[in-house]
Amino acid sequence: MKNNMTKDSLIIGFAMFAVFFGAGNLIFPPQIGLLSGENVVSGLIGMTLAGILLPMLAVVAVGNMGDSLKAVTERVNSWWHILYMVLGLFIILFGTIPRCGAVAYETGLLGIFPDLPEVSKWIFLIIFFGISYFLASTRSSVVDVIGKYVTPILLIALVVIVVMAIVNPIGDYVGGSVDNAFTNGFLTAYNTGDVGTGLICAGIFITSIRAKGYSDEKEFKPVLYRVIIVSFIILFVVYGGLCLLGAQGTEFFAPDTDQTVLLVGLVKRLAGYGGIVVLSIAIIFACLTTAAGMIATGSDWISAAVKDKINFKIITLVVTLIIFFMASTGVSFVVNVSGPIFTFIYPMSIVMTLMGVCKKFVPNDGAWKGAIYVATIFSLYDAFALARANGLVSAATPGLDSFIASIPLSQYGFSWLVPTIIGFIVGALIWKALKKESLPDEWRHEA
Repeated sequence: MKNNMTKDSLIIGFAMFAVFFGAGNLIFPPQIGLLSGENVVSGLIGMTLAGILLPMLAVVAVGNMGDSLKAVTERVNSWWHILYMVLGLFIILFGTIPRCGAVAYETGLLGIFPDLPEVSKWIFLIIFFGISYFLASTRSSVVDVIGKYVTPILLIALVVIVVMAIVNPIGDYVGGSVDNAFTNGFLTAYNTGDVGTGLICAGIFITSIRAKGYSDEKEFKPVLYRVIIVSFIILFVVYGGLCLLGAQGTEFFAPDTDQTVLLVGLVKRLAGYGGIVVLSIAIIFACLTTAAGMIATGSDWISAAVKDKINFKIITLVVTLIIFFMASTGVSFVVNVSGPIFTFIYPMSIVMTLMGVCKKFVPNDGAWKGAIYVATIFSLYDAFALARANGLVSAATPGLDSFIASIPLSQYGFSWLVPTIIGFIVGALIWKALKKESLPDEWRHEA
């Protein structure tokens, strides 16, 4: 066992936090708190499970199964990895990165200069995504340099805000506008997309741990768990504190307050204009580094898919333009559009995560297939229902709606859960009856 395990765990743990910590995600915890009100603890628990714990467990799942997402998806079939990456690309194009640009403008620039004219949005986004394109297309190391300093500054600013909210709250924990704060917190946390991030990016952390000399299972897993604990604690402090701050604002903000307006308003009440300036500047640069990094990542995926037959800079330009126009619609619209995508991908991600973590209790690959296929089918309906609720589609499906409503837990937004358990059992029994072989279950972290 290495003598510097604690140091290595802290370093990689902070790196994991930086990957999961998207400045765009800051808008959801205050909203969860505001809607939870006096039931903020329940909302916080729901948010913590879906937005922090499950993403951490996703890394454990990949570590249990192998070195990358493919080690998990191959239990389903040979092309599930491709499907998942395509969904991830859609999230980059229409969710997380447009949200970064919109949050940088609405929380960042407008936080400092709230009375700017509408044209300022276009000017800002052109500059913001112009810089993002340059950094992504040239694979500039500036992204890493900026991130090295901006992330700690933003973290310090947020920790100060959290401490102030606890020591000197802006209001009491009263009110609340949702029937079930836990469910609202859990489902809203889908929008962070971090379970998918955990599955896709787990290989980065696994490689980093192995590169430091922890090559066999007895050394690797203790370090991985310590890394996860470090990242979990930091994320919980930040997101949890913002959730509590949101719950303190029920006397001052309506339940339908725009997410960015809410965040700026809460911080202004807590820390004044000076606090807004510091937080806004840090958010702008944090969003910039995230946007540049993810534009490069998405472009890499497309480049690999077309086998480098299209110039990387052209791919990056097209990706940036799509994201730019999506970001110009504003945070609320981006959340409405991306919400159904997150709703579709999250249940299958949760199932892959839990089965990867508990692989010793999964009897065969038929159980994997049955559970994940069923979760995907039912989450497709949930995504459709959310798109309809958000006004994106208008098709009426009364018969299907009645059937889904009859499924246990559907009233809480978990219509996929019971069918998935049944799919797990049926899939395992069919696989066993057909006497099919499963992929070898072995630990793959060899020196």
